[in-house]
Amino acid sequence: MPNEIWAALVGVGGALIGVWYGAKLTKKAAIELVVQQEKGRFLSSFSDTLLRLSRPVEEQGIGEANSVLQEHYSKHLAAYLRLRVAVPSTYHNAIEAAWAKYTQDDEYELQEEKEIYRFAYVLNGKNDEEMQTLAIKHINALIGAIHET
Repeated sequence: MPNEIWAALVGVGGALIGVWYGAKLTKKAAIELVVQQEKGRFLSSFSDTLLRLSRPVEEQGIGEANSVLQEHYSKHLAAYLRLRVAVPSTYHNAIEAAWAKYTQDDEYELQEEKEIYRFAYVLNGKNDEEMQTLAIKHINALIGAIHET
């Protein structure tokens, strides 16, 4: 009789441990799914920007690359903030560093300066084609950094 009781207790204990471990794995999978969905939303927020920057140069005006980046900034910022909330805190530093390198507005203290000089690296190009290339290069670097997290 005592052997049956011990066997039942071991069986119940094993079942509880199995259920607990299964719940833990399910939670981890659900968190990973949310992170991947937010990464996808973040990356897809750049599709229109890349499409506009990939147009032939003769269709754009002077400094068009900078204005495209400025125009789409609010959409990119919203996607960045959603991504930052979704990813585990261990990845926050890498994501923040990639974002800061993309916007390059962390050098300025005043909000007005940040808005004016955001994406100033694009203006380092000699012509519109180089400006487009610089903008696309920085977007691709940001996308690559997000893929690595």
